[in-house]
Amino acid sequence: MIRKRWTYLAVSSTALLLAGCDDGENLEDMQEATQELDRLRTETADELNHLYDLETDLQNSFSETLESDDELTTLGDGSSPVFENIESREAVLENIAAHEEEMSEHQSTLDTYEGELLDQSEIDAVMSDVDTFTDQLSQYRENYQATLSSQDNYFVSLSENGATYEDFVDGIQSINDERDELREYLLVLDETLVDFGESLDQLQTSIDNQLTEDE
Repeated sequence: MIRKRWTYLAVSSTALLLAGCDDGENLEDMQEATQELDRLRTETADELNHLYDLETDLQNSFSETLESDDELTTLGDGSSPVFENIESREAVLENIAAHEEEMSEHQSTLDTYEGELLDQSEIDAVMSDVDTFTDQLSQYRENYQATLSSQDNYFVSLSENGATYEDFVDGIQSINDERDELREYLLVLDETLVDFGESLDQLQTSIDNQLTEDE
């Protein structure tokens, strides 16, 4: 029994000693987190650009419907390409939402840093940019989703018997106005992307330098 107790104490002491050696310099984890954040930042920018391209395609899809479907029955039964376009943009929004979630996860890794080799202000700058970027993306997605719902309702309404030319014109104007408003959001997101990239580059450089010194 005594031997077992000494063995237990020895194991416990070793665990405490190892815990004491943890100085919070989780540089490899920090490096991976910043690399992943940079990847997600780039992929999100690509998704936003893809969304913009799909908006342009909507005009072509709508024109195609007007030219090939005099009765606009495809707007009523959902087979018009405009609805496929809307679904494609909804899928892009889902991808962006997934990126937001991943960014928050990697941001949590940065928040665990308790070392002294890195400048905390550089870490705080990246974390702040993640907060700003994800908040802006969330607001953008909510507004964009509302716009997609509005567009879906508009296209369906054109197939109804009571639809007038005035309804047609007003709906087009509404789509254009909503598009312009969303592009204002994009200008803000673009500025944030630049700031985000700069803060990430600075932190990544600092981490790489420290890891190089440790080799």
